[in-house]
Amino acid sequence: MSRYTFGAGIADFVVTPNDGQWTVASGAVITFWDAADGGTQHTDLLTGAGTPVTEVVTDEYGMLPQLRGPDGVSGMWADAGGSSRAWVEAHGGAASDTITTKGVVVPEPPVGGVSYVIWRAPHACTVTAVRGYREGGSGATVNATANGADLLAVDLSLSTPDTWLSGPAVQNAPMAAGDTLAVAVRSAAGTPAAITILIDIQGLG
Repeated sequence: MSRYTFGAGIADFVVTPNDGQWTVASGAVITFWDAADGGTQHTDLLTGAGTPVTEVVTDEYGMLPQLRGPDGVSGMWADAGGSSRAWVEAHGGAASDTITTKGVVVPEPPVGGVSYVIWRAPHACTVTAVRGYREGGSGATVNATANGADLLAVDLSLSTPDTWLSGPAVQNAPMAAGDTLAVAVRSAAGTPAAITILIDIQGLG
């Protein structure tokens, strides 16, 4: 399923009464629910940068920040702590959850390893997976980095040739506009003919 995008739109402001008038509610804590009253709170939320959160806070102008709701949820009841909740609809579809793949083929990688900068993030996005494929040879380890920081806590071992293998859980996954993505062959044994490294990125659609 896909996560839909909420907030940061022309109508996504929270207001509050003040001396008989309405004013924007800056710094308001907003939670999200599946019912207008009672119900179950939606806590599986992501910020625009892909960080898990259970609630969000309006900015100084009372605007709801961009967030992504739970999988498949295109509308939620927003609660700002008042006497009633407001229904909010997703906007922009689920394009922010489109997976885009970046990668490179490294022919005859050296035993001591090699790395290449391959991409600059145009805006905030999230790396969701690092994959590798070895042609020939007897072994290899690979990784990828965001601004020089490893995306996998442990290098991915390409122990089986001619097979796509995936790394463990990704760390340092959120990327901001201007961040640099690189791939790295950390070691190679038995003279592989080529090693392919692919990185799945969410939020570019």
